[in-house]
Amino acid sequence: MLYFAYGSNLWKQQMRARCPEHVEIGAGRLNGWRWIITRRGYASIVASKGDYVLGAVYELSEPDILNLDRFEGVERGIYSKEFITVEMAGRDVSCLVYIDPVFEEGEPKEEYIARINNGIQDAGFPDEYTVRYLRPFILASPEE
Repeated sequence: MLYFAYGSNLWKQQMRARCPEHVEIGAGRLNGWRWIITRRGYASIVASKGDYVLGAVYELSEPDILNLDRFEGVERGIYSKEFITVEMAGRDVSCLVYIDPVFEEGEPKEEYIARINNGIQDAGFPDEYTVRYLRPFILASPEE
């Protein structure tokens, strides 16, 4: 199953630990959505015409999905699972996406900031995207 990561799961070390069987497919773009940190302190996306979210698309095994469900708190209602169309290299693919049902913006948890910054670095996002969408919520690490 294809999975679209847009938050801390962009960090390759974290994905290796959480989903040891995953295969990175490539970069993806989710049009009509915007990246936020919710009041719970973690990344999510909200529908937003004219905006977009960049991320990575991974192929996940069933055990990987079960691991992610646990890490993302699906049973506790922290994130819900949806299938959304993601643009990849000019074609559309259906991907599993984890979305927080809480839409109110908030501040990131302290421990989360480094994980997001590691993911930003691993993803190699264009500066324009990072500055516009991510930096309003996540300050750059001192070495950037």
